[in-house]
Amino acid sequence: MNAGRASELVRETAAAWHDRLQRERVSEDTRRAFTQWLAESPEHRRAYEAIDRTWSALRARAREPEILALRHEAALRLTRDTSRSLRPMRWVAVALAIGVLAAIVVSLPRDERSLKAWIFETYLSTNRTYATTVGERLVVALTDGSQVTLDTQSELQVAFSKQERRVRVTRGQALFEVAKDRARPFAVEVRNRRFVAVGTTFGVRVDDTQIQVTMVEGTVRVERTTDASPGPARAEESNHSRRGSEGPGMAQTTAGARTALLPAVTTLTTGEQLVVDAQSEDHVHPVDPDQVTSWRRGQIIFDNTRLGDAVAELNRYSDTKVELADPALADLRLSGAFATGRSNLFVEAVTSYFPVAVASSDARAVVLKAR
Repeated sequence: MNAGRASELVRETAAAWHDRLQRERVSEDTRRAFTQWLAESPEHRRAYEAIDRTWSALRARAREPEILALRHEAALRLTRDTSRSLRPMRWVAVALAIGVLAAIVVSLPRDERSLKAWIFETYLSTNRTYATTVGERLVVALTDGSQVTLDTQSELQVAFSKQERRVRVTRGQALFEVAKDRARPFAVEVRNRRFVAVGTTFGVRVDDTQIQVTMVEGTVRVERTTDASPGPARAEESNHSRRGSEGPGMAQTTAGARTALLPAVTTLTTGEQLVVDAQSEDHVHPVDPDQVTSWRRGQIIFDNTRLGDAVAELNRYSDTKVELADPALADLRLSGAFATGRSNLFVEAVTSYFPVAVASSDARAVVLKAR
C-alpha cells in the first residue's frame, strides 16, 4: 500500500471514530477500543485531532446566514439524490457538512481544506475498500457503529445500503464486531459463502486452500451463495439440523474430535469454528476464540503446532522470512505465544529449545538448520 493510501485510511478511520463518539451513548468497550487505536500510532492522534478541529470550525459557523442558505440548498439536493441510501438522520448531518464546508473551506489551512473534501466524500459514500500490507493491522469504525479489525495482508470491500450491510473479504483475515440493526442484516461474503449476523463478534480468514470462521460471541447464519447442494452421499444431511444427535452429518477428525458436515444453511455459535476446505466441504469444531483471534493483540499462540506451520504463520507478518534448510525440522512441535512481526524473538526461542541453529541471516531471510 502506498503512503497516500495508508494516510487516507487513517483519516477515514479517524473520521469514523469521531462520528461514533459524538453519539449520546458510547459504551466503555468502544471508548477503550478508541483509546487503544489512538495509542497505536502518533499519526492516529494527529488525524483525529485534525478531524476534531475541522468539525469545531464547522459548528462555530453553522448559524451564519450564508451558511444557513447553503445548508438549505444542500438539504434539498440530498433529499432528492441520497436519502434512499442513507439512514433517516444521516443525510441531515451530511447536508450541514456540505453547506458549511462550501462556505468556510477558503478560510482553512491548505491541509485541512483537503481534509474537508475527504470528509465530504466519506459521508456521501458508503462503498469503500480497506487493505493492509505485511505486518500492518488496521482498525476501522464503520458508519453503522460496527468495528472491523484487519490483520496483515488483508483486504475487504464494504458496500452498505438501506436494505443490507454487506462486506466482501477478498484475502487475509478480519475480526467483525457487529452493531445490532435488525432492519439491516450484516453479511460477510467469502467466495460462495455468506455469514449473516445481527449483533455479534466473529473472525473470518481466507487463503488459497480454505475459509475459516471463528465465533467469538453471538450467532451467525451460514449460507451458500451458489449451487453447492450436497451429492448423493450427503443428501440426507441437508434434512437434519447440525444440532441434532450423532446421526447423519457427524464425522471424526484425525484427532478423534467430533466435527460436522454442514447443510447448505446452518448456524454457528460462540466457541465454534467453521472450516470450508478446498473441496467446498463445511466442517465445524470447537475452538478457543481468544487463542484464534490473538493476532489482534499482536500475538500468535501456538499449541503443539508443527514448526513448519508456525513458521508459515509468522512469515505473514514480516518482510524477513524464516526458512527451514532441513525439511525434517518442519515436524518439530512447539507451543507458546509469539509477537507478530518479531521474527528475531521467534528464532531466538526456537534455537534455544530445539536442536536448531541459524545457518545464515540477512534482511530478507533467516535460514535454520539442524545442529
